[in-house]
Amino acid sequence: MNFWKKGLLVALLVATILPGCKTVGGGTPGWVENPKSAYPENRYLVAVGEGDTRRAAENSADANLARIFESRIESDERIADRARESENSFERTTDFSADINILSSQTLSNIQHAEAWQDAKGRIHAVAYLDRRETAALYRDQLREQTELVDFLRVQAQETPDLLKKYAALRAAVRQADESQLLLRQLKVIHPPSVPDATPDYSANQLRKALAETARRIRVRITVEGDEGRRIQTVLEDLVTRYGFVVGAPDVLAIVGSVSINDTGQHTADLVFVRYSLSLKVQESDGTALISLNEKGREGHVSLAEARTRSFRTLENIIQASGTQRLDAYFDSLIDPMPK
Repeated sequence: MNFWKKGLLVALLVATILPGCKTVGGGTPGWVENPKSAYPENRYLVAVGEGDTRRAAENSADANLARIFESRIESDERIADRARESENSFERTTDFSADINILSSQTLSNIQHAEAWQDAKGRIHAVAYLDRRETAALYRDQLREQTELVDFLRVQAQETPDLLKKYAALRAAVRQADESQLLLRQLKVIHPPSVPDATPDYSANQLRKALAETARRIRVRITVEGDEGRRIQTVLEDLVTRYGFVVGAPDVLAIVGSVSINDTGQHTADLVFVRYSLSLKVQESDGTALISLNEKGREGHVSLAEARTRSFRTLENIIQASGTQRLDAYFDSLIDPMPK
């Protein structure tokens, strides 16, 4: 039974145990002002919300419950660039680290709703709560599954001789480790006694270090024909260095392609139109194609120079969005599935 099915089962069980589960009027219930009087702190985490409807009140209670936790993940990538250029070569390296800062308002697992009450002004007040022990059991199961996956990915990274597959496995392991850290932070609030047994035995920092070291071994050569001013070159360098790779030779990967921006000859009273074309291919050093990106379009502006600038900006946005998406999908495709 997976994590979410267990959560649903617990929700059904708890709903049969706790009173309420309907909107009532009458005098102000004690839980509106002091929810812990009805939901003892040693058994539950609880919050109250209000709104014009029961759904709105429950959503408000959920948000108030989530504020107890430090929870929303934001990745602050700090990139230290070092560039070296000579007559015949250009090399750029980065030291990257993703600091996972935990902020507020992550969706929590296993939130339950019980009583609701309508006051004299028609406002609905509702309860949201977590059963500490039941929720802790769900979190321990999820953490155990994630730890097994991280261990599987670590072994995969150690055993493969392929550098790109090693990077892909470590990258996936770091993502899973970060998710586990989030769950552990939540579990520490929900049920502190469960944390020691649920804590993985691997080092997340060592995983990140191994990922960074592997990334630095992946050199990428970039060649774009027609790229006057190196605008496409620069955005591609920024893209690959965000993965921790090194721009230079000898290359493990190569990005080759061409770009062109030409006057269409279509002019109106106040606009000049240009047509742009971009063709890029990510390939292994032996020429084996891995990813391709082809874009064509038209831009217009008050002058030819401004239309060209807008076209380059459009292409930069396409590379940053589509390029990242396709690289992510490629590295994810290199990971062997975990046996069931």
